[in-house]
Amino acid sequence: MQLVLSWPIRLFIVGVLIFSIIVDGAGYIYRLSNHYPLTGNVPGLPPNVAGMTLYIHRGLDLAGGTHIDYLMTNCPGGKCTADVQQRTIQVINKRVNGLNVSEPEIRGAGNNDRITVDLAGVTADQATKTIGAVSKLVYTTWVPDPKVTNGPAPGYRPQLTGLTGDNISSATPALGQSGTWEVDVSFNQQGAVVFDNLTRANVAACPGDPNTSQTANCAERHMGIWLDLTQKDIDNWENADYVSKVMLPYDAACLASQSATTVCGKFLTDPITLQEIAGGNAVISGSFTQQSANDLATGITAGSLPVDLQVLDITQVSATLGAQAVKLSLAAGMLGLAIVVLFMLIYYRIPGLLASLALLFYAAAVLAVFKVVPVTLTLAGITGFILSVGMAVDANVLIFERFKEEVRSGRTIVAAVDAAVRRAWPAIRDSNTSTFITCVILGFVGPSQVKGFAITLGIGVVASLVSSIVVTHNLLAIVLTAGGFRKPLLLGVDRARNV
Repeated sequence: MQLVLSWPIRLFIVGVLIFSIIVDGAGYIYRLSNHYPLTGNVPGLPPNVAGMTLYIHRGLDLAGGTHIDYLMTNCPGGKCTADVQQRTIQVINKRVNGLNVSEPEIRGAGNNDRITVDLAGVTADQATKTIGAVSKLVYTTWVPDPKVTNGPAPGYRPQLTGLTGDNISSATPALGQSGTWEVDVSFNQQGAVVFDNLTRANVAACPGDPNTSQTANCAERHMGIWLDLTQKDIDNWENADYVSKVMLPYDAACLASQSATTVCGKFLTDPITLQEIAGGNAVISGSFTQQSANDLATGITAGSLPVDLQVLDITQVSATLGAQAVKLSLAAGMLGLAIVVLFMLIYYRIPGLLASLALLFYAAAVLAVFKVVPVTLTLAGITGFILSVGMAVDANVLIFERFKEEVRSGRTIVAAVDAAVRRAWPAIRDSNTSTFITCVILGFVGPSQVKGFAITLGIGVVASLVSSIVVTHNLLAIVLTAGGFRKPLLLGVDRARNV
């Protein structure tokens, strides 16, 4: 019997290797190209491949972060219900997504009036500003009103158009053609119709060049885009005194540092409508930095909070392990892996060497998947990964022990390989399947700490099947086609009849 690799299997193994090398190596290439050390934290953005940021996301116990306890106040109807609490959690979750936090822990507490938030790798200042900000986007037109004496358009009062951030399906920060940051927005079906009609009815009719003229006639054709408004504010818009004294509270520093496009006050931008805009897409441009554009996009998509949030307690959480402890843990893991490899080499010899190579293949593939998914690595997640390594070794042990039995029963070395894999497969399949089912159940019903364990173990179980059945099997096939490696001594077999 001649063992050969089929082309599909060859391409599969090579493809996984290339994928793992690119993903796992991206971080080191990024460090080397920017002259950063190969270990430790790196400033700036993580490496990006095909639109994905490729790095290991660390949980609160590894990266540290912020823990906040909130009290819900001013609930609708004067009573905080489970429904209001859940809607508040959903808004907080959307806002936290803008911080690029992996697996944030946001849960209700108390008598439907408290919420606790755990965010890994986020400072207390970042967390409170993002979660507690009021973020309501409103589009307006302008109508003459001599009672309005300040703000971006003295003598004019904003008029509601019915178009708000609730009509926006997505908002994304992006670099515009001029090289400045802006926010690209897409309206839902209803919002697209309103925006189309709004821009058609307010096309600027400026004398001269409509791109540069800023006359009073044009001002009536401007649109206003406002941020940080609550429903309470909107109810008072017909009151000119309120508009002048409350709704336009510009401070001197804000006016000095920004033009009419600002996120430090409530007024955001004042574009001239040059033409009808159909299709449901628009751009909010202004004096944005990357961070302020990202904050605006997050605020638009998250919507406004249904309640007020009062901070009861805020704690900056340090990493449980600490940098030195993490290094020691990695060193212990490498030592343990080296001992396993040494045992495999001594006891199984050539098959043990090939199993060690397959184990490296397995580890590289799993870490690459962790980065791409991405998986948030916590203490429980590390435990799941280590356990999956043990299962990968166990699968190889089953194959090798079965291989010895097949050789002792009289099979040739080459024939024994296929028979060993075929007969060991049911035991490997059943044990891994039962473990995977357990991981799925834990992932759906367990708390976040258990979910991290279930996810890493589940990914490891699938990868261990591939490494033991496909990679180890075919590495044996390659080696055993060379007659010099068929000696019983090199294969860890004490007796073979027909080699």
